[in-house]
Amino acid sequence: MKIDLFKLNNFNKIDIDQDITFDPEYFGTTGIRDIKDCHITGTLSIDVEDDLVADLEVKGTFILPCAITLEDVPYEFDTIIDDILGKFEDFYNNNKNSLDILPIIWENIVSEVPIRVVKEGIDTSNISGDGWELVSSEE
Repeated sequence: MKIDLFKLNNFNKIDIDQDITFDPEYFGTTGIRDIKDCHITGTLSIDVEDDLVADLEVKGTFILPCAITLEDVPYEFDTIIDDILGKFEDFYNNNKNSLDILPIIWENIVSEVPIRVVKEGIDTSNISGDGWELVSSEE
């Protein structure tokens, strides 16, 4: 998702409201199988100290494997990115008038991935397999 730094420099603020997609190579070892309906809204602006400021909200649905059945489980996320990204001049000089904010968005939403999810409707009270069973400390 490229941001026109020349336009940002002229107006000191860019409004963002669009759907985004991630290349499957991003998923790597995160456990994420897919991301659906990912939408970003908010602004990128330049403050009085010449910092590039992100005030964004990212919503979507992770598709994750169930910890028991390995079936796909949808998991909704809603992440707020309220951060100073650095000095605008550094971005402007190093990125040739455009900035790809997709890695910044990815870095923030990947922290929302839960350690494990269980598909709704699965009875976890009596889990066992060939030669093993789950014993809880409550029994």
